[in-house]
Amino acid sequence: MSNNIYRVTCAFIRQTQSFSSVRFYSRWMHRDPAKVILPFESEATGLKKEKVIDLQPEILKKVKNEPSTSKQKPSKDSKSVSTFVNEKKSHEIKEKRESSLKKRKFYLSQKKVFDDNGEIIYEKLKENDGRISSLLVKLKSKKERLKTEQMLVEGWRLIVDGLEAKCHLKYLIFSRVEDLAHITPHLPRTGVQLFKIPYKEIEMWSDVETSSGVFGVFEMPTANNIKSQSRPLPLQFICDNVRTPGNLGAILRAAVGVGCEKVLLTKGCVDLWDPKVIRSASGAHFRQPIYPSVDWEDMPQLLEPNTTLFIADSNAKAFGNEKTEEDKMLDDLVPVVPYYSVDFGNIEHVTLVIGGETEGISEDSYKFAANRNGLRLHIPLQRGVDSLNTGMAAAVIAFEVRKQFIQAWTKAKLEPQEMKVS
Repeated sequence: MSNNIYRVTCAFIRQTQSFSSVRFYSRWMHRDPAKVILPFESEATGLKKEKVIDLQPEILKKVKNEPSTSKQKPSKDSKSVSTFVNEKKSHEIKEKRESSLKKRKFYLSQKKVFDDNGEIIYEKLKENDGRISSLLVKLKSKKERLKTEQMLVEGWRLIVDGLEAKCHLKYLIFSRVEDLAHITPHLPRTGVQLFKIPYKEIEMWSDVETSSGVFGVFEMPTANNIKSQSRPLPLQFICDNVRTPGNLGAILRAAVGVGCEKVLLTKGCVDLWDPKVIRSASGAHFRQPIYPSVDWEDMPQLLEPNTTLFIADSNAKAFGNEKTEEDKMLDDLVPVVPYYSVDFGNIEHVTLVIGGETEGISEDSYKFAANRNGLRLHIPLQRGVDSLNTGMAAAVIAFEVRKQFIQAWTKAKLEPQEMKVS
């Protein structure tokens, strides 16, 4: 036991001695001298010189050695020349700015659309400008629209349709100049005021979820000012109690597509200049004469004397035993036939009455048709289907009329040629 303790203590002492020797190695370690110089030797030692390491980069040296121009104070002459040049430049810039502002004010006062360089002239307005808000508030009201005789159009396509129809554009409101790329070629040289406002404000006044960013304010076109672009058919529509904006717009669109002479709206129809009607009609307001708020008493004055009256009646039953006493009495006054059974080619002029989905055909329409020996037209549908949309029903009957008219005209043109050949 004692021998083991002795060995452990000896090993520990040796280890501590080695640690201490390592710790103080730098103190007692011997260094070899480069050369021993004796006191009686006078010759040069010839020791190696230490190399001096320069820590500064060359760029800093060059900067230090070069004379500093920034610290040199400019002379009085150079100072006066520079101030004179600066004053002259600022004066020229000021004069150019003032002249451009004067030109801009002059162009805006004259309602010019393009400047001398062909660039669009517009006035940039801040958010919530009073002029824009008061204008758009009036155009959203039916009473104010009729009072000012102005209509609001949204989207570059409808604006181009109005300009192509030679309607007077009064205001053009937009958020980006790039949005006017399709409108610029059709704009007149004068007479239009252009306003640029933030897109947020346009989005606030818009009736659609994603606005196109362009508003146009036109003067309401009258029936006498509108000229059809092609020869119209001897066909006209009477809208009776159509109170849904989308349905009225669809009927007007079908009337333009088929080539109607004119469209008459009775009292009780939705406002013709409602923004939703304008949007759903897709430019029909600019392509055909439309007479709004017509009384049945004044209707004969707007109809052709040789016209034949037809009513597109979705509730009429041409066949079957489901007719009530009321239906039978109405059949005696205004008979009902399928729309495809009528020979429209031998009729000189056609007037088609279209009723609304909610109110249907009014009693005044039935009385008017009975006095003129009119007929009710029925569109046969599959079992279980109640009726068609008014716009769709009008399109189905109107294009059947168009087809028969074209066939009759083509036949009339070919008959003299066949007679000559024979």
